[in-house]
Amino acid sequence: MPEKKNLYLDAEWYIGGEVFLIGYAYSTKQFGQLYDVTLSEDRFNKLLRGVKFIYFYGPDIGVIENFFGIDLRRKFHCINLLKVFRHHLKLNSYKLADVEVKFGIVRKRTEYKKNIFQIWNDWKRRDKKKRILQYNEEDVVNMIRLWKKIRAQYKITTHYLIENELK
Repeated sequence: MPEKKNLYLDAEWYIGGEVFLIGYAYSTKQFGQLYDVTLSEDRFNKLLRGVKFIYFYGPDIGVIENFFGIDLRRKFHCINLLKVFRHHLKLNSYKLADVEVKFGIVRKRTEYKKNIFQIWNDWKRRDKKKRILQYNEEDVVNMIRLWKKIRAQYKITTHYLIENELK
């Protein structure tokens, strides 16, 4: 039987919940994105094959569930890393970019961390789309890097995760 995988997700969406980009990763070397014609329920469901845990930061699971009209929480262990980090870390800010800095993770793309509303405008501009793709890729890959560091440092167990998963 194949080993169950972890899936990390980072979604970008417009106000109202219309998703336009989903970054995903199984590891820091195995990642990709769904957008434009590839952003379909069928393709998203293919990402879920063999997955046991889905990790995300903030409201992304709810937004994705509403967007596709699916229920991920009953089929997978959905772990909101924002909740986990708030429980274990004592910080002034839990913005992903601020937590990254605290743990020494450096970004190439920071412009959308300062003004998240700009991402919506830039997505519609062909000359800016590549920046958003890079930003989203960094979000999802850095989430893995950050999670590995914090999980090891605070000795966070799988039992704790299951007890505190999103229901």
